[in-house]
Order: sequence, then structure tokens, then C-alpha cells
Amino acid sequence: MGRLLFVVLVVVFLWIAFSYFGQTKHILGVLLDGKWYWIVLAVICQLFFYPFYARFVEFVFNIFKVHFCRSKILPIYIASKFTDVALPVATVGKVAIFVRNGRKHDITPINVGVGMSFIILIELGAFSALSLIVLYFLYFFGEPRSYLLITLLILAAVVLTFTLLIVKTALSAKPFNKYFVWVIKRVAKMAGQKTVDMNEVRGIFNEVGKDLRDGGKRIGPAFGLSVTLHLINIVTFAFIYLAFAGDFNILAILAGYVAGLLFTVVSITPQGVGVAETVMVTTLHSFGMDISVAAVITLAYRGLLYWLPLFPGFYYFSRLELKTEEAK
Repeated sequence: MGRLLFVVLVVVFLWIAFSYFGQTKHILGVLLDGKWYWIVLAVICQLFFYPFYARFVEFVFNIFKVHFCRSKILPIYIASKFTDVALPVATVGKVAIFVRNGRKHDITPINVGVGMSFIILIELGAFSALSLIVLYFLYFFGEPRSYLLITLLILAAVVLTFTLLIVKTALSAKPFNKYFVWVIKRVAKMAGQKTVDMNEVRGIFNEVGKDLRDGGKRIGPAFGLSVTLHLINIVTFAFIYLAFAGDFNILAILAGYVAGLLFTVVSITPQGVGVAETVMVTTLHSFGMDISVAAVITLAYRGLLYWLPLFPGFYYFSRLELKTEEAK
């Protein structure tokens, strides 16, 4: 059912992109008229992004005394670009491949799972904070976008709830409640762990609580690293915007970035395919941009961040899985 829905949404998006959004010739004309030196700068930004992201993951893992060096993290992260699309829920794909490869370095699945949970929560927290600032500026300059604000507030509430739940559980000595046990077992199952020793999990959470008390001050710098990663992607989007728009509208750039990532996160499709593109084009068009130009900017940006990395992602995924099989 999920796959069928995914196919339907892709078909709908393609129909909108090449029918409702303008004639194909017009879109191709905008693409060919682009200033490609801006695209080169956008690509350079992404080449810088990947090792910086590996540094961020290493930093967060170190808070919880999980020793995973960035040279090992980088190929796993690149491979996750493939699993993010291959699996119905993108976040599960990323967590699963880190868990599988963590075993090869004698890191337990629960330890990797806890580390990845905090990485995802920090990423979403940084995005929520940055997006609220962007939406404030949009409101201040008379360009409010209520659909972005409502969706963002819901996401921020969910992130805050899960963060408080995990932190409270880690700092508490009480037994897990049945709902938390169910969540842990489901996550472990999706990551390929058939059985879960809840006593071991409780022990790990006790260690996490101790790490939070001892290294809690490092959460702030980790948050800062995550904000920096978002800024790199905003600059990437700005370069692509300049390549095709012919002008510079900082409000449109910020709103387009927030819209794209927000609906990538909340969408039910892998990497928000179909949904995020549609919302990005609509948001850019609302700033007076020609809809064909908005479509080209959106597809170029999404292609650079999500679809082109599929190819190196598949390559590294194949190499990592081959090594896993050889280790067995």
C-alpha cells in the first residue's frame, strides 16, 4: 500500500511539474539559460557539507562515549543517501545502516540507536529554531506564510516531546513503561535486531543519563554544528536560486529552504518526493517568481541534495554490505 501511494504521488508530481507548472519547452529554456558558475559553487558547498556532517555525527557520538571516527562515518552517511530513498521511512534507513555498520566496529545496536536518536533530535531542533527565526522575519517584512508556521509548530512540539521523553527516561531510575518498551522493540526490529534485552537497554540508558550529566555542556556546541550544516545548505540553495532567478531575494530563499526541508521531514513519502517539490515551487511562486523558474530551481536543488547522491550512495552501500557479508 505504501509503495502504491509513493508511485501515485510521484506520477501526480510529474504531471503537475510538466503540465500545470508550465510548458516543458519553457522549463527547458530556463534550465539552459542558467548561470552554471553558480551551480559549481553550489556543488562545492555540498562537497564541504559531507565531511562537516561526519564531524557533527562524530562529535555527538563522543558525548555518549561511542567511539566512531569520522573516516568510518563518512562512507556510511553517503550510503544512507541510498537507504533514505530505498526504505519507506527515510530516518529508519539512516539509523539502520549506522546500526548494521556499528556492529563491525563492536558498537552495540542500542548504543548506535541512542546516538542516532540524539543526532536526529539535534538536527530537527536546530532546524526548528532556525525556521522560527526565518518565519519571524517573513512576518516582520509583511510576507507571512501561515501554512509553514502551523506545520513547523507541530513538528517542534513533536521534537520537544520526544526529546523530553528520552532525557527524562535516561535520567530516571524507574523501569520503562510499556509504551516505551514497545517503541524500542519496534525500532530494534526495523534495524534488524530480532531480540532485545531490556535489562541491557536500561543499563545503556543509565549510562546515557550519566553522559548527559557529565557532558551536557557539549549539547550546545553540537546544536551549533547542526545550525552550521543548515546554513551550508541555505547557501547552496541561494547559489542555485541565483543561477536561474536572475535576482537575489533573501526572503524567498529562506522561505523556500524552510518549506522544502519542512515538508521533506513531515511527508509520508521517502525524502518528501512529490510533496516537498510542490510546496517549494508554490512558496517561490508566492514571491512573484515565474512558476517555470521556481520549478527549475526546486528540481535543481532537490536533485543536488537528494537524487544525485543516490549514485555514490548505492556504490558505498554495496561496498559496506559486501564487507558485512564477508565478515559473516
